[in-house]
Amino acid sequence: MKPYRLFFVATSFLLIFSIFLINHSYTIDLIINKITSNCITIHIPNWISYILYILVPLFFTYIDHRSFKMLDHSDIKSDVIQGIEPASASFLPVFFGYIFVGLSITTIQTLLLIYCVLTIMCFCAEIYLYNPLFHLLGYKFYFVTVNKNKILIMTQKEIRLRELVNFERLGRINDFTYIDLKK
Repeated sequence: MKPYRLFFVATSFLLIFSIFLINHSYTIDLIINKITSNCITIHIPNWISYILYILVPLFFTYIDHRSFKMLDHSDIKSDVIQGIEPASASFLPVFFGYIFVGLSITTIQTLLLIYCVLTIMCFCAEIYLYNPLFHLLGYKFYFVTVNKNKILIMTQKEIRLRELVNFERLGRINDFTYIDLKK
């Protein structure tokens, strides 16, 4: 499932484009005017551009969400789970990293280079994969310890402290990141 993993990683970093475009006040009409050398002049309110810049990564995240059923399936029974802990707070620095990187980039060329480098590095590294926009789709992130190994599970379930949980249908994104396919 490597092509899917590449798409998942690439989608995770799309938010950087949104932050960059909004930070530099690049609106859709400005972009169209530059591309067409002012041959086509349109005017779209800035707020529409900014909303679209947020909706595009959200749309690709939704496509990710819809394609989870194609992942290799696995399960984890409650008797092998040694611990479950919320993971969202652990990824807060990652989320702020998105924002600071997006704000500090000054040119489109630099943006494209950083996007490509980040995507390739995270694709090649065996790490936890995290996309903050999955929170908007109702997912919660948990670290689950199984056989002394910690994995990341994204689920739409609310897991309470000391609750026994079976993950009967997990999609495997990589060796460290799984998505719960059952609500």
